[in-house]
Amino acid sequence: MMIWEIFKKEWVDSLRDKRTMLVVILSSLMGMPFFLFISSEAYSRMDEQNEKRFIRVVGAQYAPELINYIARQGFEIKTAGAGYAKKLHSKEYTEPVLLLPQNFSSQYAAGIAPRVEIISDLANKDTQLGVRPIKVLLQGFMQEQAGLNLSLRGISAEILSVIQVEERHLSRAKNQQSAGLKEMLPFMFIMTLLGVGMYAAIDTSAGERERGSLEPLMMNPVSSWHFALGKWAAVGMLTVCVLFFNVMSIFPSLFLIKNEVLKIAFQFSIKDAFVFLAVLCPLALAIAALQIAVAINGKSHKEAQARNSMLMLLAPLALVIGMLKQGADPVWFSWVPLLAQNQLIIKILNGETLSTAEVLTPVLVCVVILLASLSYTAQKMRGVVMQ
Repeated sequence: MMIWEIFKKEWVDSLRDKRTMLVVILSSLMGMPFFLFISSEAYSRMDEQNEKRFIRVVGAQYAPELINYIARQGFEIKTAGAGYAKKLHSKEYTEPVLLLPQNFSSQYAAGIAPRVEIISDLANKDTQLGVRPIKVLLQGFMQEQAGLNLSLRGISAEILSVIQVEERHLSRAKNQQSAGLKEMLPFMFIMTLLGVGMYAAIDTSAGERERGSLEPLMMNPVSSWHFALGKWAAVGMLTVCVLFFNVMSIFPSLFLIKNEVLKIAFQFSIKDAFVFLAVLCPLALAIAALQIAVAINGKSHKEAQARNSMLMLLAPLALVIGMLKQGADPVWFSWVPLLAQNQLIIKILNGETLSTAEVLTPVLVCVVILLASLSYTAQKMRGVVMQ
């Protein structure tokens, strides 16, 4: 009963600063639509680059054989001016430039491989995307010319094809198209958990201490565990509520995806939403308890915020570790909070089947963190009042 009364008091206090909470909650809810919209635009840019049917060339008159081949593949040749380097750097050109040497034809006739260059700018990302299609064209030209030379000598061109190579992906095609998006999605959820919980946890611990309301509260004949549980319940409930709306915001955000390929590739069902919540809610509750424990020793709001900022650094770290790993996930991934949930969400989005151990191990870790944090907060709560 006392825990319920403390919970109600902390819940009202958390919502007291309506402007701050409104900013935190709205920024959390707007993150997902913004993220999906930006992802859709990025995929559209890549598609547009791959679908371009023209190539900018310097020295087209020096290589009629190559230009003829490119034209036969349905590509238009556009002459790049002498200032192509400046235009690439200033992003006036969004396509790479194919540079052909003056001695292309003479070297080609003499059986010497001419040196051609594909010019792009690292600062101009669009030009990077256009390099591969040009390489494919040049590779096709080389194969065609090699086949013609062999045919003139009475040798079948099939001798060049000693093996036939085909790519076959075991994952579904839609998973390949949206792989980058799915790797970033857990990051958005985890940052939401940390962001919302941090402000509420600081307000209920260091904030209350700074306002001078913690001492009168601790004078009540209630055990420290009851205080810790009541405060944690209020912060945890707020975090879970925002998490729920954050996950559900994916559904209206899907309308912002304009890229048709990505729209087909990224399918999100109501079942996926509730599985996400089942994976993330234990983490949200554990993080809420941990953030209160970290903030309880802070003598001021700023000090508690600085301490909790260290937790904010763990989310990008977990994401980077998950992206850089090679091969199957190591077993220890399941025992590391944030990293375990990150990998579980990616597997769910990829349609992989989760084992019981993969699901229960992160939950067990969250329970241990939760109990340890509550125990620490209960022990420290009366001590900080006496300082």
